[in-house]
Amino acid sequence: MPRSRLLAATCMLAYAAATAAHHAPNSFVRLDFRERSVKAEVMVPLSELGYALQGTPTVDAFPGYLLRHMSVTTVRGAAWTVKVTSVHAMTYFDQPYFRAEVELAPPPGGSARDFVLTSDAVTHEVRNHVVYVVAERDYADTTLAAAPRLLGILQYPVRQLAVRPPRG
Repeated sequence: MPRSRLLAATCMLAYAAATAAHHAPNSFVRLDFRERSVKAEVMVPLSELGYALQGTPTVDAFPGYLLRHMSVTTVRGAAWTVKVTSVHAMTYFDQPYFRAEVELAPPPGGSARDFVLTSDAVTHEVRNHVVYVVAERDYADTTLAAAPRLLGILQYPVRQLAVRPPRG
């Protein structure tokens, strides 16, 4: 086989392998800023969660896992109340996910508009996993619903993100 054909065949095989490769799905934390609290929608892909747990994830065990790997504090370190209100399985872009609704409430005197999110769900074990933190809605900014904004990402070794809702 001539060298140019061998090179072309090798390139075609490499391209085919790259296009067929499975890209790992990401996690999302979508925030809805309210006057006195924040509602979070946490979406975690089951494939990545399974790697982190080294086993099969279950809906019943997910709230406890999430609470062990997610916390919120004021910028001075005072703990917020974090409560998982619901969990269900869903499909997102052809990938199975767990979706949790989480209520976040600041301590007395704390602001619901300025806090530190700490999360290492999945990323504590799957080091290339990415968590996108997005502002979805803000009671004080009606333009946000039309154009959600990326607040930041969490990926090992980064576990914390200072969160403030964006302005217009």
